[in-house]
Amino acid sequence: MRQVIIEGELRHQTGKGAARRMRARRRVPAVVYGRSEETTIISLDEREFEKAMQAGLGGGTLIKLILSKDADATGPDKVEKTAILKEVQSDVVRGNVIHVDFQAISLDEAITTKVPVVLLGEENRPSDGGIMQHMIWELEVHALPMDIPERVEVDVSKLEIGDSIKVGDLDLPEDVQVNTGEDEVIILVSAPEVVVEEEAEAEDEESAVEGAAEDHVAAGGHETE
Repeated sequence: MRQVIIEGELRHQTGKGAARRMRARRRVPAVVYGRSEETTIISLDEREFEKAMQAGLGGGTLIKLILSKDADATGPDKVEKTAILKEVQSDVVRGNVIHVDFQAISLDEAITTKVPVVLLGEENRPSDGGIMQHMIWELEVHALPMDIPERVEVDVSKLEIGDSIKVGDLDLPEDVQVNTGEDEVIILVSAPEVVVEEEAEAEDEESAVEGAAEDHVAAGGHETE
């Protein structure tokens, strides 16, 4: 599991006024919650967090939060928490991050999270005209934090038309339990649809002629040879 460090501030004040002051400082509100601890309200530097997001902060990334207190907070100057990223909310118009949820974890307790599925060797696949369909982009796994892979790599370089890779085909460490069903298809290579327009038009014309002849007979006419 890849590890990154993110710095933040413990928040003491909440409400609209505090939110406006945070936005003026280009900071993002966030929370850290866990099964055995109270929710901690924090803020993050918007630009630094977006940089970390671009580098990758999926469920296979272990995050060390180093939190300093703001001017109005009491208690220790710094608090450290181990967490994983659970949810990021973004503005639908501007696209900037507006809220972040972290889940505090213990390295001694197994967790359930999602890790991305990454395809390898797509450019080396046989040139057979097959259409590769990527059906599953994330896998839900359950394991100790340090055993969770950063990502699941799938080699597709030898796949031909009609081939597929299912969850049960993956070679994952024994300590990692996959909650996604074994029969779920991750990758499928299908044949392209071929439409022969001339043949289709000929069949349509033939059907039209036959239909007209049947209508003529039904109306009392006679077929001619």
